[in-house]
Amino acid sequence: MNQRIRYLDFLRCLAIFFVVILHSITPTLVNTGLYSCTTWYLCMGIDPFDRTGVPLFFMISGFLLLSRSSTERVGDFYEHNIPKLVIPLTVWSLIYYAAEVVYGQHPIDILDFLSRFLNQGVSYHMWFIYTLVGIYLLCPFLKRIVDHCTTRQLVVLLAVILFPTTLRPVLNRFSPVDIYLFGPMMEGLVGYFLLGYLLGRAKFQKKTRILIYLGGAVGYAACLLGNLAQASPQEIGLPMNGGYLLNHYLLAASIFVFFQTWFERHSAKLEKLSGPLEKASNLVFGVYWVHALVLNVLNALVDFQGPLLVWVVVQIGGTLVLSVLISAVISTVPILRRMLA
Repeated sequence: MNQRIRYLDFLRCLAIFFVVILHSITPTLVNTGLYSCTTWYLCMGIDPFDRTGVPLFFMISGFLLLSRSSTERVGDFYEHNIPKLVIPLTVWSLIYYAAEVVYGQHPIDILDFLSRFLNQGVSYHMWFIYTLVGIYLLCPFLKRIVDHCTTRQLVVLLAVILFPTTLRPVLNRFSPVDIYLFGPMMEGLVGYFLLGYLLGRAKFQKKTRILIYLGGAVGYAACLLGNLAQASPQEIGLPMNGGYLLNHYLLAASIFVFFQTWFERHSAKLEKLSGPLEKASNLVFGVYWVHALVLNVLNALVDFQGPLLVWVVVQIGGTLVLSVLISAVISTVPILRRMLA
């Protein structure tokens, strides 16, 4: 699969946009002092969408990697793909730790760094890479499974993966008794990986697409209304924002299918976008690594006194533009591209 797939390039760009929004608006969402103000409601309305950013990344990777015949060769797959995650993870961890030292958050402590590096990361957004490494370790074996299963069997496998982490919590909300049965057999986020493969290779009839879009609307409403119902001036817990929750699966699936269909229908008209989309897509991983650092620096250096909504927009726009520029510079130097992106 060497040919670029335009809708995947677009979805990758959309996903990083959602991630930047998520990390920019989260302080507003959880600030009880801002509860019920206009900007808080606006951020709550956007929040279900930006929570699909990471799921979309998993889904894109799932479709691409599980569609490649080379993925089943365990040694070659690990040798080619694991360093692409581990090398930037190591370098960026050092960069983020050094930034904390420079800003006086703590002195240099090798054991502290190693403890954080060997757990969920030096920065809050790095958990995604740790999870992705784990899924990559499973990927050659998932490839063998998908190659020897029918679509119906893969749907059953998806249900088995999702039951402990995603479906059982939904059942327990309505069941008079607590259901446990069995624990997770795979990381629940593998479900996004498999879902991306299933959706990417499927051709849906109009009625099926409408059902998927309705599912997305239900997922959006469940996330928004569930979070609003549990929010108060005393605490804003956002209980519907867990990564395993069914509402995120429904909304992410609807976004994936919508743009897949839209790009296929307008393929000829969108031909001229192939080059720009490919270039933008190639910068996304670099943007993911650097955006949290850029956001931290913006918040530390800028003492904004204007309306909250304007500051939120400035954070999102400034973080995105600066992160793209830094990623573009990194991409022009081969050694930096290998180490940082």
